[in-house]
Amino acid sequence: MTGPWPLHPPPGDGEALTSWLNRLAEVYGMSVDDLLRHNLAAPGADLPDQQTLDLDPPPWLLPALAERTGTSLDRLRQLTIAGWVPWLLDSLDPEPVPGAAFDTYVRQDSVLLTTRERPGRQVPDWRAWLPTDSKRGPLRRACPTCQGAAADGTFGFTLVSQLPLTLSCPKHRCRLEAAFGGLGAFVAWEKPDTRPRPAPAVVVAMDARTHQGLRTGAVALPRRSVHAGVWLRLLRTLLDELSTPLSALRIGSRHTVKCIWEMAGQPPRAGILGPWRPYEALPWPAQQMFLEAAATALHLIEAGEATAHGTLAPLLTPAPRRHVPDGTPHPPRERDYWQEARDAMDRAVALARDDPAAAHQLLSTLTALTRSETAFHRVRDDLVALGVPADHLPRTLAEQRASRTLNGRPMSVTS
Repeated sequence: MTGPWPLHPPPGDGEALTSWLNRLAEVYGMSVDDLLRHNLAAPGADLPDQQTLDLDPPPWLLPALAERTGTSLDRLRQLTIAGWVPWLLDSLDPEPVPGAAFDTYVRQDSVLLTTRERPGRQVPDWRAWLPTDSKRGPLRRACPTCQGAAADGTFGFTLVSQLPLTLSCPKHRCRLEAAFGGLGAFVAWEKPDTRPRPAPAVVVAMDARTHQGLRTGAVALPRRSVHAGVWLRLLRTLLDELSTPLSALRIGSRHTVKCIWEMAGQPPRAGILGPWRPYEALPWPAQQMFLEAAATALHLIEAGEATAHGTLAPLLTPAPRRHVPDGTPHPPRERDYWQEARDAMDRAVALARDDPAAAHQLLSTLTALTRSETAFHRVRDDLVALGVPADHLPRTLAEQRASRTLNGRPMSVTS
């Protein structure tokens, strides 16, 4: 079949590509392999496996799906992990230098600990959030409430539920539960008596930010909003710090990390006593413990009950309170009499530069108590230095006194 398909249910919010392909195949009573082979792939093309479909599908698949269903390529890319590069992870390409991907994503910043407290790690061929063992399939988790309420043919696995990134359903705030499934299709719960279980409030708060970032591209933190990529790297960095052996930490940090694990109800490092392994290499039960500890740490930092020393820590605490004036006028400033005197003197000198009568009066005022010619000339020379013309001023003390005649008005001075 070529051209648009007559029936094509749209992909759900956050749905994985394999899940949507399975629902499309069910509409026509086909298997996913038959749908790919006979309706999407070129003749003789090799069919990708399930992990490749959700990770980075072959280049011919998404354009063919867009043609058949009318769904935009941008929307289809969001059904795959490759479509979230470089937000979710930096790249799917081989790293140029062994260990560079881990250092850039996890160790470029810090949250709880100082840089010196974090031991160096060599993790070649590492990719954020993806299993290090290629034989290990994706997680299969789902919300019991979503699955139970969905009409036939409408329930699908989300892309994020296949990654060790969240623990709860953003809609119902209950834990995602382990399920059996194949090529995106839900088969059954791992535990037959599976029922909705409410997730802890700290987990719901952490997961809500992750879903907000993947939905909108930004995450609101106490200090300010950050790009989704910053939030995902902050979270992955925090998980790495929580895996640090307590013996490698300073006393203060050791106490903080120990309290976080205790508050989360889990043993330090999720009970792992052997050699360190990256989060992506841990089994899912241990990853769950780490995510619960990370949610607890975020809550304690924001509540001011745990002190974080990392470069990203300020994002998790409210901005310092700034004083805002209430409109009450400030009290009047205390009068500065000396400044007033200096200002008056400056005005008098400025007037004396242009007005001989003012110059006479200024010199007379400044030498009113002077009895010697030496003191008189010292004051007169100071006024000249300030720019008062010499011919505006009496030459001697006697001449100054003579100028006080005629009813106190200064007499003209001739050379």
